Order: sequence, then C-alpha cells, then structure tokens
Amino acid sequence: MASISTGLILVVVALIPTYLFVQVRQANRAVASTETRPTASLTDDIVAVSGTVEAGPAGVLTHPITGADALAVRWDVEEQDDTTEVDESGRQTVPFRLVDDHGAVDIDPSEADLHLSTAHGETFVDAMRAPGEQARTFLERVQENERRSHEAGTKQIHNTPINEATVHGGGGVHYRSRALQPGDTGYVLGPARSDGDGTYTIGGDHGEFIVSDMSRDALSEDLGSNQWLLAGVALLFYVLAAYVTVFG
Repeated sequence: MASISTGLILVVVALIPTYLFVQVRQANRAVASTETRPTASLTDDIVAVSGTVEAGPAGVLTHPITGADALAVRWDVEEQDDTTEVDESGRQTVPFRLVDDHGAVDIDPSEADLHLSTAHGETFVDAMRAPGEQARTFLERVQENERRSHEAGTKQIHNTPINEATVHGGGGVHYRSRALQPGDTGYVLGPARSDGDGTYTIGGDHGEFIVSDMSRDALSEDLGSNQWLLAGVALLFYVLAAYVTVFG
C-alpha cells in the first residue's frame, strides 16, 4: 500500500515538468511557425517583430539590483545558508517601444513570458555591505518602480510579495537577475491590436506572448533545450513511479 502511495506522489510530481514541457513546446512551435515581419506591416493577429528596444512614454524601471535602466527584470533572491533556498522570485516590466528599419511598435509586456538571456545576469553580494543594507536598497528600488508605475497608469507585476524579512539574510544574500535594457535587440511574439491611428500595440493575454532579448534562432534553440530537459525530468519521475509501484 505504501509503495502505491509513493508511486502516486511521484506521478503528481511528474505532472509539474510535464505541464512545463507542454508550455515550452507550445511557445517553441509558435516561434517556429510565426515569421518575423516589419513593424510597418502589422495586422490584428499574433505577430513577431524584432528590433531595438527603447523606453516609451512610461519611462524605465530602475534595476532593483544594479540600479541600471531596465524595461523588464526577472529576479531570484537566495539566502546563503547550509543549503541554498530561493526566498523570493519576481519580475517587473514597463511598456516600451520596439524600433526596426520600417517604424516602431509599442509593447505592453505585463502579460508576457520573459525569456531573457544571461547578457545582464547579476549575482550580487557586496562583502562591504551588510545583507540588510542590500535588502533595503533592493526593496526601495522595487517600491520606487511601483510608485512610478502607479503614477504613469501602467501595470507592474511581481510574482510573490516582497518584504525585508524574507530578503534579509545573516550569512549573505545572492540577488540573481536577468533584464531587458534600453538599446538591447529585442524579439517579441504576441497579439497585435490596432490603436486606431495607424499604429499598433503588442500585448494582452490572448495566445502566446513572448518578450526576449535573444534572436529568433537563439530563442528557438533555448526553448528546444528546455523542452527536452523537462521531458527527461518528467520521464524520470514516471519511471520511478512505475518502479516503486511494481517493485516497492
């Protein structure tokens, strides 16, 4: 009976990478099947564009870790103990503009999946500053971004509540992040809608929506690698579940 219960637990665990595999596979298929087009020839449809990303009317974020200008940031905050545990993970975005040789399109990335490279990745622990001071700086920048977002009427997202207690560590804190910054080459795939004046905005939650600082080919390769890694992890748990159930 215990072996059956353990097997069922392993199957439930396997469902997590299985779900993620399906999500990544759908994203990879969307990238492969959607041709990149000039910003001057957009329609109300799922489109893909590539170009240089620039700040829009809403301005920029302050990168919570480095203090640099950013348009989208993902982060993990890890407390360093005997074991490493991710205490907080989150993201912030601000509407921006993507420019190519044919024009520009506004991007509202609040609902987008952020597939960012390690080009601006940071693992930041300053030995000259106490972890509490680093935490306060981090929090102040996140909160300032939220305040500016509220004033501009734009939408910010972070995945989990942030408070000083959970980002403050006694033995050191690692802040790891990836960011899309002004001047980067960006790739965006998502639903375009006409603004009624000949311009378009890409954004919303209808269909695949991806924002990346990778090229289309690099993104496809990255998604493909993640896809098969997740498939392997899911398969491993299914095999373990079967083994425990039959032989446990």
